Amino acid sequence: MAIEISDFTAPDPATSIDATRLIPSRPETVAAFIGRASRGPLNSPIVVSSFEDYRRTFGSHGPLSFLSVAVQQYFQHGGRLAAIVRVANNAVRARLDLPAGGQVLRLHAREPGRQTVLRASVDYDGVAAKEERFNIVVQRLARSASQLVEDQELFRGLSMNASDDRFLVDALRSSELVQLGGPLPDHRPDATRAEHPGQPLPYVEMSCKGDDGEELTDYDIVGSNDERTGLFALDDLPRVDLINIPLLASGHDHGMTTFLAAERYCARRHATLIWDPPWSWGSVSSALLGIRNAGLASQDAMSYFPRLCHAVGTGFHPLGIPAGGAVAGLLAANDRAERWQAADNAGAALRAGLVPQLVVDERERRLLRRSGVNTLAARAQNGAALVGNVSLIGASAVFRISQRLDRRRLVNHILKSLERHTRWALRAQWSRAFEHELLTQVRSFLQELFERGALCGKRLEQAYFAKLQAAVQGEEREIVLRIGLALERSGEFQVYDVIHRADCSVAQPAPPREVAQLAS
Repeated sequence: MAIEISDFTAPDPATSIDATRLIPSRPETVAAFIGRASRGPLNSPIVVSSFEDYRRTFGSHGPLSFLSVAVQQYFQHGGRLAAIVRVANNAVRARLDLPAGGQVLRLHAREPGRQTVLRASVDYDGVAAKEERFNIVVQRLARSASQLVEDQELFRGLSMNASDDRFLVDALRSSELVQLGGPLPDHRPDATRAEHPGQPLPYVEMSCKGDDGEELTDYDIVGSNDERTGLFALDDLPRVDLINIPLLASGHDHGMTTFLAAERYCARRHATLIWDPPWSWGSVSSALLGIRNAGLASQDAMSYFPRLCHAVGTGFHPLGIPAGGAVAGLLAANDRAERWQAADNAGAALRAGLVPQLVVDERERRLLRRSGVNTLAARAQNGAALVGNVSLIGASAVFRISQRLDRRRLVNHILKSLERHTRWALRAQWSRAFEHELLTQVRSFLQELFERGALCGKRLEQAYFAKLQAAVQGEEREIVLRIGLALERSGEFQVYDVIHRADCSVAQPAPPREVAQLAS
């Protein structure tokens, strides 16, 4: 069942600020998964709250990709909200041809793919003899040669007349199963009748099955910014926190184009890319070499090593199973903790039955961590767990703070929250009372994070500051909110600007010169 994203928790109302403008310090984490599925809408983010929700829309496990595995892992390890974007490469829609007086009424499945199995029937029940109306029943079956109906749509009293309120073309716009696939015939479709009285009403089967298309390319995954396809379909969501693009089941790795586009998108949305270790990373040495040669580096991305396997054996996946969904679930569960902490300090373990494909010793873990790769490490008494807390920026980090995954995710959480929840200030009438309310809103949010242990310092003034700057030029208004965060040491602030304009809101590091003046 598709649901809407909403803030999961919010601070207690305060008398000094409008309760509707309180910024939630612990909204439910939203993880987005992009990949190939056996069915479902294309290039449209569908939010689900369980793996059963996913299966109803996108089908279950199959040989196409690890998308379904990643989503299942996510919910098994503590995730609660997932946004799924199905992408495809030249997938074909199934076709239904309904006879219509020597012509055909052609319908296409709204969702392309081999596992979309449709059938339809036409009748004139309840239609007066002189009327040219008709009824259509469309059913989606569980699989080929099955009689199990998963979904059904009934369209009554349809007309081939464009001026009629029940014009066929208009009625089909509401269908989730089919769409018009060709020009309209001159006559209404023929009624489907049983050969003998008393027999069940027959159905018209598909005249052409759908097809899942070819293996995904970088272009399919990245998509188009203008058309909001692929990665950019996530622009339809108000918030996204984690993004995972599961590995291709063919054994081919994603290209650098996908990585660069995804990490830049994450930087813009203040999200974290969970990058599955490429198939070519078969050992610690090949992983270290692969990072160096590929130039993978981003403070808004994280990776891990090795992949997983089932404790009973490799089964159908001798190269291992990507663990991006499990990692996302562990991070999402940790985000709900009362005290702010890194996920690898939370003691959360992988689900029983999943174990690291390779054993990585302490020396190798240090080498991986130095290059920005976390480790899925086996534990004698507690299965396996995520160890490392590093972003993929690795040894290229100028400041140690840039490499800490929990610190970067904290900054992303703060900046995206302020971007979203303080934009109301653009519409407010400028006054002292307005300034007080805005700063109270921001400081209340930062104070709650401080009380949860997210910021350094023993006193509030050592942990953060918030100031307001505003410039009005003609009818164009710009509001700049400057915040300082003690992320590593008490009283040492990383400074950021949240800038609101009529056309957009952005959050970015404050200009170095102004930060230097502030420090002096």
